[in-house]
Amino acid sequence: MTKSPFSISSALSRISRPDNSQDDAGTALDLTPETALVPKRVRNPDETRQKLLDAAFGEIRRAGFGGASINNILDHSGVTKGALYHHFSGKAKLVNAVIEECLPGYVDTVWLNELENAEDILPILMEQVDRLSGDNAPELLEGGCPLARLASGAGELDESLRKRIDGVYRYWRRGLASHIGKAQFNKTVRTDVEPSSVAEFLIATLHGFLTRPPALRNLETQDAFAREFARYLNNLRPAG
Repeated sequence: MTKSPFSISSALSRISRPDNSQDDAGTALDLTPETALVPKRVRNPDETRQKLLDAAFGEIRRAGFGGASINNILDHSGVTKGALYHHFSGKAKLVNAVIEECLPGYVDTVWLNELENAEDILPILMEQVDRLSGDNAPELLEGGCPLARLASGAGELDESLRKRIDGVYRYWRRGLASHIGKAQFNKTVRTDVEPSSVAEFLIATLHGFLTRPPALRNLETQDAFAREFARYLNNLRPAG
């Protein structure tokens, strides 16, 4: 049998592409000279954008709009500055996205979801206030209400961003008013009150309390607020 002449190209081919070139898990390895043992980076723009939003939301909760630091957002997200400016042209655009995409979710999670399908919403509203100073206070309220925190610096924002913040408040007010209307139908709230007005008052009251830094919401102020909040809720009960 005649032996095939030695060929450098065929020898290299056998080295770089062995007959059974699979790893222990059975996945073929790409060992061509250009890509040998170099892991491929899989980019996920949606995941990167969400990391930036989450980090910006936390930074705004901590420092407000004026004090929010782009460097802190980058540190917490693990994203490069180039990637940030790829998704958002500037700080205002990033804040805009936080307002539109994060704050409605905060309103749902902390204030509205628990009222869904509840026949009597008044005890739930009272529990939401009672837990503000307890160990089970929502993590989203650490450092104060993020919506109130952002609204308190609204003077630093342009008109379009202020309108978007107001839009989140309107979303909260509509949702709460809808639950109050359902409670009136269930005869657990007086029918002679206007749901949207009651919702506006409750939100304004909560907003005023939550704009105080947690360090200033001591047991005495918490008890006074909870007592008067409960008094107002009890006045919403139907007579008899």
